[in-house]
Amino acid sequence: MSSQRENERKTYALFRVWDVFVLLLVLGLVAAALFMILLPSRGRTAEVFLDGEKVMTLRLDKDAVILLEHLTLHVEDGELWVEDADCPDKICEKTGRISKKGQNIVCLPNRVVIKIAGKGEVEAIT
Repeated sequence: MSSQRENERKTYALFRVWDVFVLLLVLGLVAAALFMILLPSRGRTAEVFLDGEKVMTLRLDKDAVILLEHLTLHVEDGELWVEDADCPDKICEKTGRISKKGQNIVCLPNRVVIKIAGKGEVEAIT
C-alpha cells in the first residue's frame, strides 16, 4: 500500500512541475507575440510636409543631406534628424534622431513636419 502512495505522490509532483513548465511556456509565447506586435518597426521612408502639403519623400536606406529653405535634414544609417534650423527655439533639432514608423519631427515656426511613413505605435487597446 505504501508503494502505491509513493507512486501517486511522484505522479502528482511530476504533474505539478509540468503544469508550471507549460504555463511559463505559454506566458513566454504570449509576451513575445505582444512584444512583436506592439513594437514599432523601422520605417523605410520619411515624408516631409510644408504648410500641410507633402513636398517630398525621403528614403532612409540612403545616406543624404537635404537642404530645405529653413532647415537641414540629415539621413544616415536609417535614421533622420534635423541638423540645423533657423527657428528660435530649435525644438526640431532637440527632437533627435527618428527611425521608427509613426515618429515625427515638427518645426512650428517654419511650418515643417517630417514623419516616418507607416503606422506607429498602438495608442490604446480596447
